[in-house]
Amino acid sequence: MKDPELDHLIEGLESRSDMSDADFEGVIHALEFLLPEETRQGLKAQSVRTTDGAMLVADDAYPNWAVNIHGRANDRDGHWRCSLREGDSRDNDAVIGHGRSPVLAQAVLAAVLRLSMLRK
Repeated sequence: MKDPELDHLIEGLESRSDMSDADFEGVIHALEFLLPEETRQGLKAQSVRTTDGAMLVADDAYPNWAVNIHGRANDRDGHWRCSLREGDSRDNDAVIGHGRSPVLAQAVLAAVLRLSMLRK
């Protein structure tokens, strides 16, 4: 699935470090559109903007998938990278979700959105 609005939203997640609650409401709407009903229960902008909240979204959406996070916490604006894969043991995954952002939670959300777009 390719959608310019979703691409724009992911671009915002990956390029901005100062997203507002209204921006995260857009993320919530995208997640509600892309994820199965049982996964999207209780999503709120205040919770997904935290790393713990973003990881819970990834865990609910893709249970038992490997979440790989790379970055340097001491770098200014983080430069975090996240990938979601079905497993760590092989390099033959059909799809992989990738995200990068100055904010770790936003890198995770970008990876979830990108993976969900590919799988839809």
